[in-house]
Amino acid sequence: MTITLRRSRSPFQVGVLLALFLLSAASALFFDAMATSSARELGPLLGRLMYGGMAAAACVGLVGVWLDDVVGLLVERAGLLSLACWSLAAGLAVLANSGVRGGQFGGYMLAVALMSLWRGWQIGREARELATVRHLTTVDRPEGDE
Repeated sequence: MTITLRRSRSPFQVGVLLALFLLSAASALFFDAMATSSARELGPLLGRLMYGGMAAAACVGLVGVWLDDVVGLLVERAGLLSLACWSLAAGLAVLANSGVRGGQFGGYMLAVALMSLWRGWQIGREARELATVRHLTTVDRPEGDE
């Protein structure tokens, strides 16, 4: 019997996580010089916290990408769910604080949150499939069965 598992990770996803990590980390470190005007209106403490949280979440997601097996999937999922929370909070904070002027940045953050949640759902499906395959291949079979 041949079982084929589908992996929905793409180079685009890894590129987005890497870009989010690099840009968010740089924006947290060099907030006054790099942060968008909408993020600067939140203040340096909240702005740095927002960017730092997104950088940490993207980093956890990237670590999960490079780990193998179910552990890698679950670490990636934890990073993406955390990223969804941080980007949702950032998007709503920017929209609440800046109104229409923060629409582009806030909308982008909300889109990142939705994409992260969608990928987290996909990972859950993939982890269940992988666990099922592992269970099927390790079940004790009576002698003579193949």
